[in-house]
Amino acid sequence: MKKIGQKYGLLILGILIGAAYGIVTRVVFGERATLASITYLFVVPAVLGVIPLIFANEDQLRSYRNIIFIPWLTILAFFLISMMVSLEEVACILMLAAPFIVFGTVTALVVRLILLHRKSKKMLAVMVLPFLFSPVEEAIKSPSEIYSVRSEIIIAASPRDVWENIVDVQAIGDDEFEPGFFNRIGIPRPISAEVDKHEVGGTRIGKFDGGLRFVETLNTYQPEKNVSFSIVVDPASISSRVLDQHVLNGNYFSFIDAAYDISEGSEGKTRLTLTSRYRLTSKVNFYGRLWGEWILGDFQERLLDVMKKRSEEQN
Repeated sequence: MKKIGQKYGLLILGILIGAAYGIVTRVVFGERATLASITYLFVVPAVLGVIPLIFANEDQLRSYRNIIFIPWLTILAFFLISMMVSLEEVACILMLAAPFIVFGTVTALVVRLILLHRKSKKMLAVMVLPFLFSPVEEAIKSPSEIYSVRSEIIIAASPRDVWENIVDVQAIGDDEFEPGFFNRIGIPRPISAEVDKHEVGGTRIGKFDGGLRFVETLNTYQPEKNVSFSIVVDPASISSRVLDQHVLNGNYFSFIDAAYDISEGSEGKTRLTLTSRYRLTSKVNFYGRLWGEWILGDFQERLLDVMKKRSEEQN
């Protein structure tokens, strides 16, 4: 242990300083530390990859293995501490992991070449970059784009049976809903839905675990054919969890609407399609869209499975 301390002591110190720096940026940026921020997604991990290298000696800098794993250890330490002090959740860490690891590693490889030729503690000045870049980013208007996710399923039941299970949704039991990976890391699962008036203008209340509620207004209502509704998240139902506050209480992601379409399939079967639309407002919409498609796609497919089982059971 003593030999490890003598050989890697400064490097370990650099890793710890890097992790602490990550915590400071997370606290300072607060609600801006999300997938919507170029600064937090790309600039902060770049700096995290650089800090430990400033404390590395020449032999350590010449080792490609060190240059790859040192940023990873720094980022891992930052993530673990963030979860321990409740600054982040598993789902948030998962979404941040790819850009953090990629930009932390690439920057480390570039800075390594500089430090091999010119070792200087002045490199620590890179720590101010996120704080200089963030105000510039904030001053630039973020583009707003609308995306949709479409899922469909074939059900061995009549359109009438299917219709009875998609507008008003009785409480979904644990034995009916098969939770997926995203549910296990904190994405709420659907519980029930209830409509007050079965006509255009009616209100549909969608309930999810954790108390989350969607207030939905019926925009189209054609029995056994189509129903669509706009979606507004009830602010009072948003929990204090980090994930919910970042995604549902932020200003870069919002649901727009959803629609069920029923059509006759072959051999007396019914095709049920669920399409959801959402809006992203950020400078990194391309990255947010990836997660939007994965998470909403998974959610819709699992919900349609419930509709399928219920419809076929009553057929």
